[in-house]
This record gives sequence, C-alpha cells and structure tokens, in this order.
Amino acid sequence: MYPPVFVSKPDPMTLYVGKQAVFQCSLTGSSPMEVVWHKDNITISSEGNYVMKCEKNKYSLHIKSLELTDQGVYLCKASNSVGVATFSVELKVIDKPRFVTVIEPVSAAVNDPLRLECHVNEDTGVAVTWTRDGKKVHQSMECKLSFEDKVAVLEIPKSKLKDSGKYVCTAANEAADTNTVLLSYAFFPPAFVKKMESKLTWKQGIAARLQCTIKGSPELHIHWFWNERELNNGDKYKISFKSGVATVEIMNLLVTDSGRYTCEVSNNAGSESCSTLLSGKTSAHLLLKFLKTFVLAVCVYTENTLYSYILGNALCYSPKMLCVQCYLLLDFAQWFLSV
Repeated sequence: MYPPVFVSKPDPMTLYVGKQAVFQCSLTGSSPMEVVWHKDNITISSEGNYVMKCEKNKYSLHIKSLELTDQGVYLCKASNSVGVATFSVELKVIDKPRFVTVIEPVSAAVNDPLRLECHVNEDTGVAVTWTRDGKKVHQSMECKLSFEDKVAVLEIPKSKLKDSGKYVCTAANEAADTNTVLLSYAFFPPAFVKKMESKLTWKQGIAARLQCTIKGSPELHIHWFWNERELNNGDKYKISFKSGVATVEIMNLLVTDSGRYTCEVSNNAGSESCSTLLSGKTSAHLLLKFLKTFVLAVCVYTENTLYSYILGNALCYSPKMLCVQCYLLLDFAQWFLSV
C-alpha cells in the first residue's frame, strides 16, 4: 500500500470573467483513492458551474464560466487508507470593464481646451478606443489620448467647431467590451456681422428701429440697454431676434428717448456688444437742417453765378442780399427752436 503523492500540480491562474478555468493534477498511490476539492475551505460539489473529472491517475476541476465570486484559493485533498496529500492554488478573476462615473455633456469655446474623461472599474488587459460620430479618433498633435490609473482621457488643446459631436469611449479586455457615450460641443463666441451706425437720428412720433446682425453658436442670449438700463419687451419696446438679426423698435419716439442704445449678445463661449447714439428730432429740427443745407447751396450758387439769383418769387435785388436774407432766416429758425 502506498500513500497518495501529487506528481503534477496546476500553477496559479489569472483569468477573465466568462472564461473557463481548469485545475488538473496527477497523483500516484494505492487505491481506493478519494479526491476532494475545496474553495476557501468549503467543499465543492460536482454540480452547477463546477464539474469534477477523473481519468486514470488524472484529476481535474472545471469551472465552466467564471464569475468574480469564483476568485479565491482552491485546495485539492487526496487520501487513501495509508495517507493524505494536499496542494492549494490561487485563482484570480478579472472583471469585464465597466464605467463607474456618470458622463455629462461637455462644452468648450472655440480655441479653448476640451477634455473628455471616463473612469473604469478595471484596467488589467484593458484597451481603450475613442470614436467621434462613428469614426475612430487617433493620437495626434491636435488630440491627445491616455489611459492611466483606470482613467481614460481625450484632450484637445485647442478645440475647433469640427470637434463637436458624439464621442464614444470603448474599454475592452478578453472578458468583454463596454462603451459609454459623451456629447461634446465646441462653441463659437458671438460676433457682430453688421453693427449699428455710431449715430442715428429719427423723427419724433414714429417708431425707431435699431438692428444688428449676429453670428455665433447657439444658444445666443440678446439683451438691449438704454443708457445702461435694460429694456424689456412691451408696448414701448418691441424686441426680437430672428435669422441672426437682433431688433429693437422704439414705439412713438420722443426727444426724451434720445441716448445710447446697446445690444449685448452672449453664449457659453463669450459675449460681445455694440452701441449707437440715437437722437430723436422734431419736425422743426428737420426744417432747420433743411434750411442750413439750403443756405449753403444758395451761397455756393451765388458765388459762381452773379446774375442767377431769382428763386421762385425773389425777395432780393442782388446775390449778396439773397445770402444775407437766407442767413437771417436761419438765425431766426435757430432762435425759435432755442426758446
């Protein structure tokens, strides 16, 4: 009679979730021989996920589909009537990668850095790939990729509008692959395509309309100000923004509505503004402006033509007298408007 002796024993194993594990050993000794397998000091039965086999002097334990709970120390005990022999072996089970953080959409202004970051639960044997709108993203001077300490990072030092899109980060090992979706948006700061004129004059009593054309990534927020006081949409002010054109209408314009009007536009990438100095003029002011132009024209005319001085029913007898009369009329109009 001979006691049991293990001739060969399995080495420690590191396997992935879902794979099969096989512990096999060979032993010698007199029959009858009893072989029992234990995991963490608990006897294993040949059922469910476990299968035990014996072929001549070879004994094996099969774990059909590994789970994380199968990780541990396994012990094989062989005995007969004259002795006992044992050996133990460790099994490590690597989980399939999973993303452990909730990913929020990321945005950045054009020319600003963009960083996308994913955390996974496992990095052993894990390979990470990135795609944007279905196309693989490669390492380059414009895009840096890294995967360290279970953190996958995609960095764009200077983002462009083309960097906007649907990004997918995929982490894979022999157990499985998994992915997560990140949405990235690159924003253009707002800019004025067409600004308001620096100075505007509108006739009193009618609606004055101020407009400017704007471009920039949505969502654009428009605010109008009069002498630094924000204007609200209502009966007095009609504010709109359509097809890139920001408009404010000042209803029933009065001289007291004169002042500096400012349009301010902003989005997540920045803000911009433009202003105009609006003057509300009465009909008399417009008449004065006409008279000034008229006097200048008459004086130029009389300077060049000595005898062509009859305008309508002439009230003067010489070109010089015509100029004097025009200037007197102009002085009277200015005095009248100042009263």
